[in-house]
Amino acid sequence: MRLQNIMLLFLAIGTFGCSKENKEITINGRITSYIDEKVEYTTPIDGKWFYGDKKSIAPDTLGGFQIKMKIDEPSFVTMYVPGKSGGVLVVEPGKTYDVDFNIEENKNENKFIVNSENSLAQNLYNSYPTPEFYISAVRDFLTDSIPSEISKKINNQQENTLSKFDELLEKGKISKGFHELAVSDRKSYYLAMEATVAKMLLYKHENNKPKLTAATNFWSQKLDPSLVNETTYIRSPWFYALVQNLIQFRQMSIENFDPKQLKALYENGNIYQYNIDEAKTVLSGKELEYYLATYIYYESWQTKDNSKKIIQVYEKFKNDYPNSLYNEYLETSLKPIVDFHNKLEKTHRNEEIKFVENSKNIDTFNQLVEELQGKKVFVDIWGTWCSPCKKEFEHKESLYTMLESKNITVLYICEGEHSKVKVWKEMIDYYDLEGHHVFTNEKLLADIIDKFGNNGQFAYPRYLLIDENGIVVNEQASYPSKLKQLEREINENYIW
Repeated sequence: MRLQNIMLLFLAIGTFGCSKENKEITINGRITSYIDEKVEYTTPIDGKWFYGDKKSIAPDTLGGFQIKMKIDEPSFVTMYVPGKSGGVLVVEPGKTYDVDFNIEENKNENKFIVNSENSLAQNLYNSYPTPEFYISAVRDFLTDSIPSEISKKINNQQENTLSKFDELLEKGKISKGFHELAVSDRKSYYLAMEATVAKMLLYKHENNKPKLTAATNFWSQKLDPSLVNETTYIRSPWFYALVQNLIQFRQMSIENFDPKQLKALYENGNIYQYNIDEAKTVLSGKELEYYLATYIYYESWQTKDNSKKIIQVYEKFKNDYPNSLYNEYLETSLKPIVDFHNKLEKTHRNEEIKFVENSKNIDTFNQLVEELQGKKVFVDIWGTWCSPCKKEFEHKESLYTMLESKNITVLYICEGEHSKVKVWKEMIDYYDLEGHHVFTNEKLLADIIDKFGNNGQFAYPRYLLIDENGIVVNEQASYPSKLKQLEREINENYIW
């Protein structure tokens, strides 16, 4: 009898061992018109969509690829062929998915197609806006000034969307887990939409007290902060946009809100800690940890001035959440900023870096050019926030060699509207930009945009060629990265 019981016990253990749940998913993909492209994709962290955990895979010679990952519950995976196509998968443990990226040019049809047992629902989801850090569809609602009417329109859209997923569940086209995740995600998206609209209406009615009061009162009751705690919204790619806009609405709806104070926080770099303190009044627990990690990642990615403040914010996060799953991704994201400041500490200013004297009193481009009268000048107009501008600095050594051979001086003009003086000088030293430098005041910048812009629009970076007489001989010179073309333009435009 005892032997029989032991055998039964072993059989039971073996049965449970064999029935272990398969948590691996497989994504088989193909890129049409494959031309040395790569596929980028996110992997869920603890069931949550996190843009910082982004990986890439190179397809084979026929454009095929396969991705495998383990998940514990239904989650979102975003996939991109950078600059060409992208989409979203709602993935469930143990499932296999087939996806096609159609990146042929001049194709108007959907460029991301999912082929699986629930492809109808997958492609329905991909007919909605792709997850981003901001809500772009709010423009459709800002023409209406009555909050209750705007809210009604948004809610009608939500009900129409949710009914489609309800119908798919009833017909057995999707699982209950897929349905729950999709419904929670859509609710998060539309709530984020309302928070964004509410915030933007406060901006719009800033100088209209009756409308401002009406909008504040309506949306304050509608957008209860408790909505974002203890819900499944955190698993939605739109959770960050929801919380961020909810916080910004709350900031703007307080009595005696002063936009100038907020601007000052941006200027001195204290906006990071301010926003984090605000988040703590709305969130707690895992929701707070996830939001702060996403905020730090996003800001470190967007922080074009390499602010030391964001490093301090991350150090505080790491101290508060030493075992956070997000730390390794934040460490990687912040590394360029850390390296920037480490290099600055060891850098001594190059004697070939010269600042234009009395630049605060230079109000026109012609005045500026007079400072370099008698010299051929290559002009680089840039901003500290401009990534393409800084990318071009990588080619400065070959640029300087070519310009020196032709006795051409470099003039760097930094726009002073969005750039900061301190950051400007730091970047000059960091990139070791030899030449003459000027930081524009308001009048000088306006004059440059008026002279070389397009109906008030001005794209950075911008390069000009000026002769010895101060005459602009080429106002659309090539980038330093296109050095041969730039040299041809120099040879064509100057009299030697």
